[in-house]
Amino acid sequence: MKQPYKLLIAGLCTAAFACAALCPQTLKAQAEDEQQQIAKLVTEISQQQTQIVANQKLIDDKVAVVTESLRVAKIFVSRGGGASK
Repeated sequence: MKQPYKLLIAGLCTAAFACAALCPQTLKAQAEDEQQQIAKLVTEISQQQTQIVANQKLIDDKVAVVTESLRVAKIFVSRGGGASK
């Protein structure tokens, strides 16, 4: 009766050693894949940040134009005798 248990234990030990030998390679491959995904995401975020900065500059320029137009309009209203707020 002890023979089947010895075979079972030997089989489990073999499976454990095989798993231990293969797991680090699998984990290393997963880590490398994750590193590549993170690098890709960092690049994408960097590009998005550059686009956000460019868009903010355009918004600031447009706000400056509108502000100047309002300033000029207030000057014309005050010279024309109209009510200025």
